[in-house]
Amino acid sequence: MYRRAVLAGSTAALLAGCSELTGLVGDGYVDETLRDEEPAEFSAEAGEELAVSVDVQEVRDGRAVSVQVAEVGAGPLDARSIEESDTYDVTIEVDGTHVVTVTNGVADVTIEPAE
Repeated sequence: MYRRAVLAGSTAALLAGCSELTGLVGDGYVDETLRDEEPAEFSAEAGEELAVSVDVQEVRDGRAVSVQVAEVGAGPLDARSIEESDTYDVTIEVDGTHVVTVTNGVADVTIEPAE
């Protein structure tokens, strides 16, 4: 019985930590490994300047992955081919939900406020 209590306590602490992490991502930013055509959503406000950092892990065909930042339901804000790694700024045009998508491979993507 003692072992169950310890396991339950550990699980609760682990889940509490995950909810804090989810809260950070829920505030509008991304820090994930994205696989081919697997989008990550984030919220952003009009006029917000965000830094997009990409570190390519795997390219399926050719020499680069494609990374696209777009407003949900509208066209792309930015699209680029990246061979190894890159960091660049994107200015958000409209309040709301946005997505970042990697195609042709796997990449670590971070989106955060630009300094």
